[in-house]
Amino acid sequence: MKKIVCSIATAVLAMNLFAAPKGGRVELKVWESSGPESAFILQAIKDYRKVNPKVKITYEAVGHTDSRAKIELDGPAGVGADIFVSPHDHIGALVAGGNVLPVDDVDNYMKEFYDMAKIGSKYDGVSYGYPLAAETYALFYNKALIKNAPKSWEEIKDFAAKFNNKIENKYAIVWAVGDGYYDYMFMDSFGAPLFGPDGNDRKQHNLNSANAIKGLEYFKALRKALLDIPAADANGDFCNAEFAEGKAAMIITGPWSIPTFKKAGIDLGIARLPAFPGTDHSTSFSGVRLAFVSSYTEHPEEAKEFAKFLTSKEMLQKRYEMTDQIPPRNDITIDNPLVNGIKEQLKYARPMPTIPQLGTYWSAMNAAYAGIWDGDDVRTDLNAAAAAMEAAK
Repeated sequence: MKKIVCSIATAVLAMNLFAAPKGGRVELKVWESSGPESAFILQAIKDYRKVNPKVKITYEAVGHTDSRAKIELDGPAGVGADIFVSPHDHIGALVAGGNVLPVDDVDNYMKEFYDMAKIGSKYDGVSYGYPLAAETYALFYNKALIKNAPKSWEEIKDFAAKFNNKIENKYAIVWAVGDGYYDYMFMDSFGAPLFGPDGNDRKQHNLNSANAIKGLEYFKALRKALLDIPAADANGDFCNAEFAEGKAAMIITGPWSIPTFKKAGIDLGIARLPAFPGTDHSTSFSGVRLAFVSSYTEHPEEAKEFAKFLTSKEMLQKRYEMTDQIPPRNDITIDNPLVNGIKEQLKYARPMPTIPQLGTYWSAMNAAYAGIWDGDDVRTDLNAAAAAMEAAK
């Protein structure tokens, strides 16, 4: 620990990022989720106090998915956090509400981060978030049932023809087929990126484009070949149980599932998603967990300095060791084949759009994916989703 603190202190002095605050003592409040994330934050606070003792930092457990709503209420009341953690897809609402401050010295600060982290931290061309972790979903497989990960969906179909047994609830692959998070791969991989190539143009929603129709026709045909059960039954709980019990050879999920499957004794492998016909990869949604500096803070410079400290190379290495969440930096090497399987898929991942209309995608397309899986006409359901998107404000 002493060696880490010293190396951080050296970097701090070299970059002149963490000068002591002017005047007297400064107090900051940080919101982050409970669990391993809280253990990291508490350790980071201790490490930072050794570098900058004039800044006192307190931690409050607030789930990262709850922090946006909480800062909207607590910030104006003067009782909110100075730094809080939130998913990157909340950034549009946070900026629109005037709740967060932009990142200073972006080019220098962001130079070692993945491109997807840089994109995910921006709204309308301006960087607001400090990247803490990156995640996407990938292909998890049980090596006791299938030795090597299939490279294409067509290979999975061939495997399913021999493996599937509906009476015994045995399926080659499972995933939450009515969930727009996972099913997005059937849009983007076929050339229909949500809100256009930059993910910020609501007019280019692509929900009922020719490529989206093609992708969802392929999706629909997979029910009979791979997982012939209603969408309502193929939910997350069912899929996790199937894989954990050894009834499913593969599952599409994310790094948050690794501890569960390791505890179940699965001989686990993780690889990038299989390719669709005519492509060499599948595109997934990715998420970036970001630290934000509240616009309501009375100490913006000190809050920004601590946010940069949290996302330094040394601290994100420690955060990975404590949370298993992938650090979104190019200069951190991880010697873990499971995590590296997720990292391989991150090369083909697209950050979830940050514009507010993403909410309409979830509601409209979750219904469309489920309906199409259950036999609805693809074009009809996608036209309905597109109409909902175009009517949304």
